[in-house]
Amino acid sequence: MLYRPLATISLTTAAALAGCGIAPLDAQWKDPGHPAESLRGTTVLVVCESDEQVVKQMCQDRVAAELRALGANTALVPYSVDPTASRLSDEARAVKARAIFSTKLSPDVPRYGSSSGVSVGFGMGGGFGHRGFGGVGVSAPLGGSRISQGYVANASLSDVASGRLMWTGKASTRSSEDLNWQVDSLTKAVVGGAQQAGFF
Repeated sequence: MLYRPLATISLTTAAALAGCGIAPLDAQWKDPGHPAESLRGTTVLVVCESDEQVVKQMCQDRVAAELRALGANTALVPYSVDPTASRLSDEARAVKARAIFSTKLSPDVPRYGSSSGVSVGFGMGGGFGHRGFGGVGVSAPLGGSRISQGYVANASLSDVASGRLMWTGKASTRSSEDLNWQVDSLTKAVVGGAQQAGFF
């Protein structure tokens, strides 16, 4: 049982996840007033939001697969349903879901890479979060280039009956041109965080 809100996962766990190609959580929180109860064997409504339709569909499929691997039954929000709180609650009750697992994937600050490896940078150095994957400023490549960027996942697990937020977590990936890896890594990270919190 968890006795306090979760702030960040341990450095040991983060290192292990990074070694497996999974983005470690930047932070996570669990409602200290809500007992950790397993949702194995129950139905969880899965919803993903993204400005890019392909990212949304990839996210829904992979979150659902991760939850099923942990023993939950899953239902996906129909394409025609507007992902507002009231509509999601109605949809969750219609499929007799016990909880809603919602994930929003959005691009992080874009990074610009050069195939030649030579670039000129503008802006201030630094990084986001505690990992710091590189400079915050934009780099203008000299010669041929391909744009790469990081992605951020903000996920939440809510109780359908009460509407109460039970858990929330955030993960991010380093700048990469491999979108499939980023979505896979982020969905594994956020579902793993909910499992760590005792819900699966």
